Amino acid sequence: MKKETAVKLKKAGYSALQWTWGLPQTLAGALLYMKHRRNEHFSYRGATATVWDGDRGVSLGKFIFVPEESSDFLIDHEYGHTIQSLILGPLYLPLVGAPSMAWNRLPYFINKRKETGRSYYSAIFERTANTLGAKADRK
Repeated sequence: MKKETAVKLKKAGYSALQWTWGLPQTLAGALLYMKHRRNEHFSYRGATATVWDGDRGVSLGKFIFVPEESSDFLIDHEYGHTIQSLILGPLYLPLVGAPSMAWNRLPYFINKRKETGRSYYSAIFERTANTLGAKADRK
């Protein structure tokens, strides 16, 4: 099988799994995508990435949302969350999405990180997203 064909099949499988096993978060991502349909979009390893005016990255199923000045690290990290979505399916939102949002946004956790010097990426769901995003095939 040609390399191009293998890559296309891999991306098609990724999308099919996100739209079935990862349906709740992918549907939420599609709605957010539609809200930002006029923004810049690009394909990233099968995911649909949107450049938005938010100050942080967000990942919902096969949809990634990143600020304009995003680093490759942040895009890889958000892609890692899409892999978590593939692994956890409908459990992604309660096991990763909600805890990640709380860890990121709630003043209690923001203050705890400041007090203890803990990195945002020290939480298991964030650290795992880093690992999965870094190890994903970059083709």
